[in-house]
Amino acid sequence: MANLIYRNRETTIWFVPAAATQAEDAAFECHNLAAGAGRQSAQYDLGEGAVARLYEWRAFVQFATTPVVGEMVRIYLKTAGSSSAATTHPDNDDGTGEGAVSAEDKLKNLHHIGNIIVDEAAADVEMVASGVVEIAERAIQAVIWNGTADALTNDVDENGFMLSPVPDEIQ
Repeated sequence: MANLIYRNRETTIWFVPAAATQAEDAAFECHNLAAGAGRQSAQYDLGEGAVARLYEWRAFVQFATTPVVGEMVRIYLKTAGSSSAATTHPDNDDGTGEGAVSAEDKLKNLHHIGNIIVDEAAADVEMVASGVVEIAERAIQAVIWNGTADALTNDVDENGFMLSPVPDEIQ
């Protein structure tokens, strides 16, 4: 008898500010992010043992002023082999805490997973990109780089990142 393989979506991990309506799993204070600047979330430990390798991701931003159609906000994952301070070895030396990306060159060793491409010249309109990514590492951080000429809005509910494990389930 043949088996069926189903997608078994698990609990979403939220990378948002502590003040956001959605409960934060890892702090990510990307509201007010200036043009030509980046921000990384706090490190999130995916855990040991049997965990998903495939994840659905969704990044969302809103601009404070009218952005230019075609400009981009770039989305990255920063990974580490462990969440232990002594053995973490993250993909760049900007640390494992929530904070600013120190320079655009610090993105070179991160995993680029997608872009939010400005598709409307309007402020206060949510712009979203999503996709699927394979993650084999234990610890991760969400990172965005605002490659546009406009800052993100101050609204803590309109800028963030979410990651949902989607392991296969054989039935």
